[in-house]
Amino acid sequence: MATIMSPGIPYVGGIPGGMRDGRQIVINGMVPHHEHSFSINLQAGPNINPRSNTALHFNPRPNDNCVVRNSYQHHSWGGEERGGYMPFQRGMPFEITVLCQHHHYKVSVNGRHFCDFRHRIEKHHVNTLTIEGGVQISSIRFDGAQGHGQGVGGFPGRVVGEMTKAAMPTPSPPAGAYPPAGGYPGGGAQPMYNPPMPFTTPISGGIFPGKMIFISGVPNPNAERFTLNLMCGPYDGSDIALHCDVRLRVGGDFNVVLRNSCQGGGWGAEERHSPYFPFMPNANFDMIIMAEHDKFKIAVNNQHLLEFRHRLQPLNRIDTLQIKGDLRLTQVRFQ
Repeated sequence: MATIMSPGIPYVGGIPGGMRDGRQIVINGMVPHHEHSFSINLQAGPNINPRSNTALHFNPRPNDNCVVRNSYQHHSWGGEERGGYMPFQRGMPFEITVLCQHHHYKVSVNGRHFCDFRHRIEKHHVNTLTIEGGVQISSIRFDGAQGHGQGVGGFPGRVVGEMTKAAMPTPSPPAGAYPPAGGYPGGGAQPMYNPPMPFTTPISGGIFPGKMIFISGVPNPNAERFTLNLMCGPYDGSDIALHCDVRLRVGGDFNVVLRNSCQGGGWGAEERHSPYFPFMPNANFDMIIMAEHDKFKIAVNNQHLLEFRHRLQPLNRIDTLQIKGDLRLTQVRFQ
């Protein structure tokens, strides 16, 4: 699933899809020689000062030769837990794995079980990871509870595998680099890496049932919104078959994915409901838009998000993808 490489510290980012049984977070890093404490926090909100409610505060303290675990609710710390060995050494790389289970978080360090921490805050409230203090982080990876062979919300199992593969931390071309053939997908599969924003590109082969669009990106640190349009032409005023407006905070809208269509300059009826909101500032996401005979399906980070019934026909009129707003694109691919 989503991977974040070499984030700055303090790090504040969303947990794609939130916490649930089987969700796993893998953090690789190192404690520099001159540092004496750092913390990893699973929070119900993005605030550090004053801190949001925190379901798990994991605080290695090399000077004290211990790792403190705690929770924070309603501006008050809970009871500390300090038992166990000290698995961190200054100057040595570490890998921390936090696995969410039904009754507790299970934490391992460098492949060895370290502790369990019983839930004090219901896991479905947890939506943010923060990392603070004296630490260097090389990668953060979010793994899902779903097996690669299963379908997600009606998406074929191979889509799940494609999404997972696309999120692996493989080397990518430098910023602004494109594959051959003028930057457009060759044979319908060649990805475009790090395209500049705003971004408009022809849809290779057009839209038809079974067509899939893969989009990976990272909302900006202070992102308010970003928009994806599937259009009937590349020009302002072209009809829009699917307008997907991701609103993190726009006026009175917070964490809303608004969908609509536009024909002949007139907007249709808005659709706003979705079962969850998978986007957060600074957090990578992997999206798939899949066309079916009667609708578009959208999955984000391996989970089905929403459906949007076709309002413009025939589908082969739709020939342009436009992406704009507070977003850094990392990859776009058609299949």
